[in-house]
Amino acid sequence: MKNGFVSRLPAWLKRWEWILAALIVVVYIIFSRMQPDNYTLPKLLNQTRVYMVDVGFMALGMLMVLILGDIDISIAATAALSATVMAVTYNEGSGIPFGAAIVLMLIVGIVCGFINGLLVTRFKELFPMIITLSTQTLYRGIAYIILKDQSSGRFPAWFGKSLGYGSVDILGLQVPIMLLCFLAVLPFYYVWLHKTASGRRIFAAGTNLVASRYSGVQTDRIKVMAFILNGLMAAIGGFFLVSRTGSVKYTIATGFEMQAIAIAILGGASTSGGRGSVVGLLLALILMTGLKNGLMLVYNDAFILNLSIGLLLILIVLVPNISGELRRRNAIKRQRLNLHKA
Repeated sequence: MKNGFVSRLPAWLKRWEWILAALIVVVYIIFSRMQPDNYTLPKLLNQTRVYMVDVGFMALGMLMVLILGDIDISIAATAALSATVMAVTYNEGSGIPFGAAIVLMLIVGIVCGFINGLLVTRFKELFPMIITLSTQTLYRGIAYIILKDQSSGRFPAWFGKSLGYGSVDILGLQVPIMLLCFLAVLPFYYVWLHKTASGRRIFAAGTNLVASRYSGVQTDRIKVMAFILNGLMAAIGGFFLVSRTGSVKYTIATGFEMQAIAIAILGGASTSGGRGSVVGLLLALILMTGLKNGLMLVYNDAFILNLSIGLLLILIVLVPNISGELRRRNAIKRQRLNLHKA
């Protein structure tokens, strides 16, 4: 039993989630020593509302799209359009009830995702990036037509006070309510994606689309469903973003699509499909939150922050590819040696 555990230990340690966990510890140790008064757990928890929750929901939706080998550049524009519809229909209290405006916002996200999924499955000769880049322009353009260059705000008091900036005392720590909402979704998403037949079909379709289609898997339906869920998550991300900012402009969430893609890939997903992990995505979010907060405390320079994050992401994306290529070459060498011995 002992030998079996020891023999399995290196495989466990090579899992990408363990590497991310180790990086989180390293980042925390470095910045807590550089900024002992400011880089603390209570302050990091407070920063999750800025760096983690809204883009985290978008990354969750993006994860399933990436597992299928697709990509969606329009999620930030979907969030902007959904939030715009919510703000305009509520109309600072003189329109429909806020609950109904929220439902409309979610419907807009679902419709945007459905349009993306329909276009991707109907026009297979086009790359999903090209299709969603086009719909990104469309969705944000509609948001601009509705709002022009104005902003819309004045939501119910609880929306910003409780959801946007409210917190709950847990073991002496002030945990943001929006963070608790995000964490509450993760177990259900994990079980559905990793432990159900639907989730296994998603991974199978992402690994080999043609084989999955021949085995009876309705790959087009799965893709449309993935884009619909992605649109819904984008709308939810926009909802939490507005609760923090307090107003909506057509430019809201600009650049969030790249952050969501980067976090999903950092968490273990692949643009070629077939790989992805909810646990890895959560760890990637924690790592990015800690890293961004630490860099801003030390340098207080957005340019250095973006440069450092960009270089780190390039390095982290390259390392698995390089290690995979090395493993492939070693396997080929072993096969050749075995052939010579035979």
